[in-house]
Amino acid sequence: MDETRSTRISRADVQAALMWAIEHDRTAFLEHRSTTYTGPSDFTRRRADAKLVELWRVATGQVTAG
Repeated sequence: MDETRSTRISRADVQAALMWAIEHDRTAFLEHRSTTYTGPSDFTRRRADAKLVELWRVATGQVTAG
C-alpha cells in the first residue's frame, strides 16, 4: 500500500532535519546552507528545505527511499 503524506513541509520538520544534518550529514547541511544563503528566491529555499527534509525522513526511517 502506498503511504500518503502531506507535501507541505513544516518549520518543525526543517528544524529537525537541520539538527539531524548537523550531527549526521555535514555535506547535506552545508549544501542546504549554501543554497539557502545564495539562492535568489523563496522558491529556491523551499526546494532546499524539501530536499533536506526528504533526506532526513529517509535516513531516520520515516519513509522509504523512492
